[in-house]
Amino acid sequence: MRHTVFAPAPTGLDAPNAGVRFPRLERHALTWLIILAIALVVVPEAINHVFVKHSPDLPPLEDSAGASEVPLAHLARLGGSAVLLAYTSAVVLLTRGRPDRGITGLLILLLAVDVPYILSPSTPPTADVPKILLANLFVVALWKTGASIDALKWLPVLATGIGVYSLIGGLIAPDYMMYNIVSEKAIIAGWELAGPFGHGNVLGMYCAVAFSLVPLIRGLRWQLFCGAVLFTTILASASRTAVIAAALVLLWWSACRIRSMVNVRFAGTVFAGVTATTMFVLPFLPWDPHAFTDRAAVWVASLAEWQRSPLVGLGVNWFLTDAQSNANVAAWAYVGTGHNLIIDTLVKSGVIGVAVLAPVIVLAILAARTLPATNQQIALFGYLGAFFVAASTEAVWALLPNLQLFPISGMIFAMLILSRYSRPVAQAPL
Repeated sequence: MRHTVFAPAPTGLDAPNAGVRFPRLERHALTWLIILAIALVVVPEAINHVFVKHSPDLPPLEDSAGASEVPLAHLARLGGSAVLLAYTSAVVLLTRGRPDRGITGLLILLLAVDVPYILSPSTPPTADVPKILLANLFVVALWKTGASIDALKWLPVLATGIGVYSLIGGLIAPDYMMYNIVSEKAIIAGWELAGPFGHGNVLGMYCAVAFSLVPLIRGLRWQLFCGAVLFTTILASASRTAVIAAALVLLWWSACRIRSMVNVRFAGTVFAGVTATTMFVLPFLPWDPHAFTDRAAVWVASLAEWQRSPLVGLGVNWFLTDAQSNANVAAWAYVGTGHNLIIDTLVKSGVIGVAVLAPVIVLAILAARTLPATNQQIALFGYLGAFFVAASTEAVWALLPNLQLFPISGMIFAMLILSRYSRPVAQAPL
């Protein structure tokens, strides 16, 4: 005997696009946030160095938005900032967002962005206000998308494009692509490649970070191609910090291949914890002043300056402003950073700045532990290890999207933390 079963009609809440006013924006928001953030800092640099040769006397992380930037590059920077601000605002205002996201990670990140400016002894310049606004909106936009880690595959893909552009440019127009035409620290045949950036160390750090994220790319052939291009570019940049970071990533991948003997979650936690501890401890050890190519001398001098205002530091822009007004300080502070993430933070934002930064670092490591896929754990633990190694001798940290290092530091940490608080919560059966 047949029985007719009447299934309930789907309600508006069950439909896949229920309540979504702009489904295309909703689907592609995170991808375009990543692409636009990278384009904002890379495209103006690339335009600039089509017209301007590299200057080896400039500090490694100097903001190229200064007087050396050609008008077209400056226009591209302003236009890129406006586009990213408009798109980020659209994501915040027009998308429904993930319904399962928590607010804890969002609050921690917003504190990390805003506290250094709120407590800064010197008032931030007017030009920094829209940058701070964009940083807050960007974090909120990532939070609304759920910050899926899979979207980070675009970073190694785009960095591979930067690597190809740089390597070809180094062959065709070395005067505009090399940081030094005759390099004293070259690894490959006299090359010290900077590509679209103002310094070879920046190109090396971009490629080292992207190299660690290659496991997120789908398809073995693409992984091998991107990995080969990125590693070759790292060697061509002659950045020793980047080479060390990439070598550690290779060792990490090799260890992960022994699945029967290595628990990725446990081993990754140890790997990230040891490298993070090294980053914290290294500059406080009694080194020879010339150790790490004179970075040890910068650490000692930076700590001496920090003691003038240990609680809140000397100001977020101290290295670029006040430090340059004193000849004795400018003699070492011209590099623009403290050459270590912790030292740099102490000088700029004091103990409070480090206290705000520490939860970001701890939560990022915990977030990597909770990633559901093995390839994600391998990629992000590898990233954290590479980042902490680089941050031991370079202040590779930025939370403002307008800054050069944001896509390889603050953006990835933000996505890691927000992804931890955006997982679906299991519901009890009705």
